[in-house]
Amino acid sequence: MSDTRRNDRWIDVFLLRMREPENASDKPYYTTGSIVTAAMLRVVVLGLGCIALAQVAEPTVVWWTAMLSIWGLGVYPAWLQYQTFHQKVQDLTVGTLCGACRHFNPTNQLCTILDVHVTNEEPPCEGEGWEPIEGS
Repeated sequence: MSDTRRNDRWIDVFLLRMREPENASDKPYYTTGSIVTAAMLRVVVLGLGCIALAQVAEPTVVWWTAMLSIWGLGVYPAWLQYQTFHQKVQDLTVGTLCGACRHFNPTNQLCTILDVHVTNEEPPCEGEGWEPIEGS
């Protein structure tokens, strides 16, 4: 059962689905690292496919196919997923006490004191470790 969930997770990361699945826990399902990793994996697979295509097609076809596929199937979906992720982080920053705390790391939605992912429900430190951001 655990192997099936792990395989589903890799498929989700590789395809960069726009919505988190229903079985996602209270931790963020997508982070900046997972988005970049999935984009790099897709670009490598597409690059290998274009190298194989170079053995049978003309160079002009290979270059156009490589550029359009790397952008359309590798980079653009990651950019869309990052925009969705960034909007969720903005909502979390505005809507929670953690968003105004200096210990909140927005790149991975993490409380750096407790090393716990922040959710919309309640602050992980229950407000005891909250410190305002410098200059606000």
